[in-house]
Amino acid sequence: MKVLIIGGGNLGYYLAKNLLEKGDKVKVIEIDRERCEFIADELNIPVITGDGTRLEVLSQAKPATFDAVVVVTGKDEDNLIACELVKKQFGVKKTVSRSNNPKNVSLLKKMGIDIVVNTTQIITDLVGHEIDGAAVQVMANISNSDAVISEYKIPDDWKLSGKCVMELDIPLDCVLIYILRNDSLTIPRGNTVIMAGDEVTALAIGAADRKLKKIFGIS
Repeated sequence: MKVLIIGGGNLGYYLAKNLLEKGDKVKVIEIDRERCEFIADELNIPVITGDGTRLEVLSQAKPATFDAVVVVTGKDEDNLIACELVKKQFGVKKTVSRSNNPKNVSLLKKMGIDIVVNTTQIITDLVGHEIDGAAVQVMANISNSDAVISEYKIPDDWKLSGKCVMELDIPLDCVLIYILRNDSLTIPRGNTVIMAGDEVTALAIGAADRKLKKIFGIS
């Protein structure tokens, strides 16, 4: 895969490094000349010095020849401009943007950016999911949405143990995918019983995840 990264700060640098380790081809645009020299020397990749929001700079990089353009500057307005330019002027099909402010995520998505990543939100989600004493394990985040697939470990002292799925008031924005009990996997139906100690894998959208944790007795 060929990836053009706009923004050569720490995030851009380590992203480029990780992509290279996977065997991808990478080019970087960075406005600071010293930073460009550092990235070029450290990673041995082509680096263009210039403002990634300017057409003449983007033209040098030839965005249309890349499978994706990832914009990770420190300014959301620059990220938006760069993504819009590579899409409208160069026909890039896949754009990924960093959002420094969580409040800008929905705006950036509405403006046509394919994937918007907010590090603050990612850390918040990790805190909410992973610091539950390993009771909840995130298995996958659904791209460009607030949906997540998680595995919920039902506590041994769960008060609702033995109840059927239809009795649990499962949120509408949630689908139980499967239940694992003693190495036996079950696709849950309305009359399927959930027991303490079960591992339930579910797809939840937004607040449905928190509601599901409450139903399963996970604080």
